[in-house]
Amino acid sequence: MSSFEKVVKNACKPKPTPPKSKYIDPIIAATWSEDGAIHDVCKALSPRFREPNSIVVFKALIVLHTMVRNGATDNVLQYLSSSDVLRLKNVSGGQWEGYNAPKNLQHYALYLDTRIRSYRDLKHDAIRVQSETNRDMRLSMSLEEDGRVARNSTFEDTRKAQPSGAPTRSKTIMGRKLRVMTVEKGLLRETKMVQKLLDALVECRFYLDDLGDELTIAALRMLVKDLLVLFQAVNEGVINVLEHYFEMSHVDAEQALTIYRHFCKQAEFVVEYLGVAKKLQNLLNVPIPNLKHAPVSLVGALEEYLNDPNFEQNRIEYKANKDSADKGIKNGRPNPKKAEKGKYSDSNC
Repeated sequence: MSSFEKVVKNACKPKPTPPKSKYIDPIIAATWSEDGAIHDVCKALSPRFREPNSIVVFKALIVLHTMVRNGATDNVLQYLSSSDVLRLKNVSGGQWEGYNAPKNLQHYALYLDTRIRSYRDLKHDAIRVQSETNRDMRLSMSLEEDGRVARNSTFEDTRKAQPSGAPTRSKTIMGRKLRVMTVEKGLLRETKMVQKLLDALVECRFYLDDLGDELTIAALRMLVKDLLVLFQAVNEGVINVLEHYFEMSHVDAEQALTIYRHFCKQAEFVVEYLGVAKKLQNLLNVPIPNLKHAPVSLVGALEEYLNDPNFEQNRIEYKANKDSADKGIKNGRPNPKKAEKGKYSDSNC
């Protein structure tokens, strides 16, 4: 018996309350270990998904989700993407022993399984990458603010204002961010896969269940947090797709239009989901911002461009104009409008 079997069993007791931190904490710590502890945890967790008790299965799913969210995400997903030890497909497919599986638990298992499978295909987790990119941006803004303060301070104050050992992200991670990925590097493929993950998440409608149940609230809280980050990733991917649309080949543009049409439908589902979550903020304790996303009224214009008999000629002209404009910026050519504006500004001084 591994040292984690008792911990996992206690974390998944058939009581309708979330797993206690004294059981969760060593499980989370194990995800950072390099001595095979993740294998032991998952091996101990696996039988919980085959228990003839929906509460045990629900708590096992919550434990797994917590491991992915709060633990070493890459370590957990890398291990699970190379092993089918948990057999989540059986849970999501309703293959439960002796009783009918609750639909939301099936959907929850499918979401977590989809996240594992997307990691296997993408070699990274879209939610973690987006979250770390957001942290980078906040850190950058913080350092800029520190810099403004430092300019009016002594050298010693400046040194104190700069956090020592500030965390940095690798260029590889930043390069995978959907906002800056190129079509050649797999923008369309990755955006579609992240959309698939979003589809799986919004099916987990725990807000339709008993909101007095602590397990339901615990799962919904984590799902809402995932959704806020995941939709941002999808939104940035779609914005990037739209920015490249008029220089894509006809085949790529067809895929891009399919992605955009699907995004328009997804945006409706996400707005509905987060609208409910906003009403439940006192229960979830998750701030829901006003949702901003790419426009959803461009289908007609994009279709017209795609179906134009002169598609290839239009594409060539667009690329030529874009290359010319980019070359002008690179060579430092002055913008006539800016120059004119600057001239009048100088005369007013």
